[in-house]
Amino acid sequence: MKIVKKNMKNIDPIYEASKDPRFESYVEAAKIRGRIGMEVFSKRKELNMTQQELARAVGTTQKVISSIENGDTNPGSVLLVRIAKKLNFNSYNLTKIFDCPEAVMVINSYTFSTPIII
Repeated sequence: MKIVKKNMKNIDPIYEASKDPRFESYVEAAKIRGRIGMEVFSKRKELNMTQQELARAVGTTQKVISSIENGDTNPGSVLLVRIAKKLNFNSYNLTKIFDCPEAVMVINSYTFSTPIII
């Protein structure tokens, strides 16, 4: 027999979370992680590389590459630059990730410096 509690309100967890002032920044961060993951996955497949091959080439593990491609983790600037170099990212790929079509992405090819949007 199912017990039904009266006076229970249906609570929408997304609606409740959206009331938090930090919610928008969390959503934006998740969008960026998702775009990074999609670009890494598509470029890796385009180059016929496995996650393991990419991981070895950039000095990380297959699990980290999988997590990046799934949008579960932020790779950080150093790892992102290594991945971008290995996958031959161009300015088009980077502007898709950061959703800045008018931006110029500058990456110093001699160091692992952070991308700069100017």
